[in-house]
Amino acid sequence: MQLTLVSATLSCGGAERVLVLLAEGFLRQGHDVAVVTLSGKENDFYQLPPGVKRIALDVMQQSPYLLAAVKNNFYRLLQLRSAIQSLQPDVVISFVAQTNIVTVLSLQATGYPVIVTEHCDVGMKYVGAIWEKLRRITYPRAAKVVCVSQGVASAFEWVPVEKRSVIYNPLVIRENLQAEAHLPQSIDMQKQWIVAIGRLTYQKGFDLLISAFGQIATRFPEWQLIILGEGELRQELEAYVAKLGLSHQIVLPGVVHNPFAILRKAKFLTMASRFEGFPMVHGEALACGLPVVCTDCPSGPREIVRDRIDGILVPNGDVTALAQAMQHLMTDETARQQLASRAPEVSARFSLESVMRKWEALFKEVVQN
Repeated sequence: MQLTLVSATLSCGGAERVLVLLAEGFLRQGHDVAVVTLSGKENDFYQLPPGVKRIALDVMQQSPYLLAAVKNNFYRLLQLRSAIQSLQPDVVISFVAQTNIVTVLSLQATGYPVIVTEHCDVGMKYVGAIWEKLRRITYPRAAKVVCVSQGVASAFEWVPVEKRSVIYNPLVIRENLQAEAHLPQSIDMQKQWIVAIGRLTYQKGFDLLISAFGQIATRFPEWQLIILGEGELRQELEAYVAKLGLSHQIVLPGVVHNPFAILRKAKFLTMASRFEGFPMVHGEALACGLPVVCTDCPSGPREIVRDRIDGILVPNGDVTALAQAMQHLMTDETARQQLASRAPEVSARFSLESVMRKWEALFKEVVQN
């Protein structure tokens, strides 16, 4: 089967990482796989598996005024339609709201079945009135709307039930055993590590995490909180850390291409996200044998982390509860080890093989229809 995957970019993000993992899984299943991105290749973070064809349209230029925006969007539609038609796919899979909408619109009257995928809780992430209206118009025209968690799916009851499906993201751990030699200098090898990973955005709640760690940090000088990632809030977060006088205990090294060497040496992962979809980092940390302390936010953490079995869920936005849960694992090694012993079970629950079986069944369904 010829599969075409459509994404805005291959930059550093959860949906982009999922695209790469799925592309590899589809190749293993014997499918021909192509990826079309609206961006060019200059901002790529992820590399596609060998054997995947890539078309980078480079049509994401900003529009200075309304008329230019209309013209540019029409041009994007034409370019995307032409690129996909050149591949003659049996199924098209699109990633994330705006790209989903553009893909469905661009392929009107072509007959190609389009599967759109939603990766975040849409009740928490507002994309704008125009895009919301377009989503309502286009999604019922898609062959299937696939959500990455039950929580995400709950927002799409307005889509006909026969067009809705939930398929979790696969968890695949690839570790560069040489990565430890290239750890950022700000990471203190002599300290015990707590790790957090994600874009430095409002969604990820790193301000809440810093505040929680700040409540207990002075009692634990031998511990270091490492926040991996980049984003628009870097300056604000660094200023907040400096204000708390914790620059030696809270470090923001930026993006690390292979974080697993850090995860393997950390004691646990902690996240204070305000909302999610299917947070891959929670599962990846568990797969590395780390307990996870995280907010029970909408949506996804509760479907990955089993409270008091392999991690601790705290009320969303409750900084004090987060601080107490972190302190519990910092002081009680037995409790930490008990949670860690069950953490790797996540790999079986979200294996690439099990996810591929669900996608294969979905392909048969949409092609037959």
